[in-house]
Amino acid sequence: MPPTTQKQHAEPDEAGSWKPHGDGTRLHRYSCAIHDGEDCDGRCGTATADQADETPLADVTIVSIGRLHDEDEGEWADVLQRATIALDLRRHFRDPHALSADLRQLTAHDQVVRDTVMNTPGVREVLAATALQVQGYLAGPKAAPLTVVTQCAGGRHRAATTAMALRAVVAGDIEEAAAYGLAGAANQFTDRDLVVHLVHRDLDKDVVDR
Repeated sequence: MPPTTQKQHAEPDEAGSWKPHGDGTRLHRYSCAIHDGEDCDGRCGTATADQADETPLADVTIVSIGRLHDEDEGEWADVLQRATIALDLRRHFRDPHALSADLRQLTAHDQVVRDTVMNTPGVREVLAATALQVQGYLAGPKAAPLTVVTQCAGGRHRAATTAMALRAVVAGDIEEAAAYGLAGAANQFTDRDLVVHLVHRDLDKDVVDR
């Protein structure tokens, strides 16, 4: 533990660069060296009552999008410009929309859609490799939040399903990841205690005729 004389208490200056400790009593700065929350390295500020009650900022945000909706306005309209990692599933992986008229009106909320996407050769391998990328970024010398974007045409099938699967993996939820055939990939995240947010930009939008 560093001598207390070397510690200087920092006050939060940018709300987006802080997240609460697990105990909710202090705010950890993303640019600060990673520590265990017990022996603070001096770059953490005391959380106010309001800040302690706020939803923790995400370490990783996973956003699914449909590129046919890129012209739509909204909070995530420019997410590709902000992405740390972007997966484009349109050309390499079959589209359930085109496979079956029965699947066309369904979404990743439906098990048959998730099964169809995850049973496509190569999808699990791509997601396992993406999980390794996430680990690599998190291991870098400057800790910062990541944004991972999964893309397909309409945003209702491939992008949404793979985003759900990746969220389970990065959150270290082995039981949920196993449902996608990715329990092994989730094992490496079980002790990370990452805050993972999942956003579906276009999942609930109307089917695009094409």
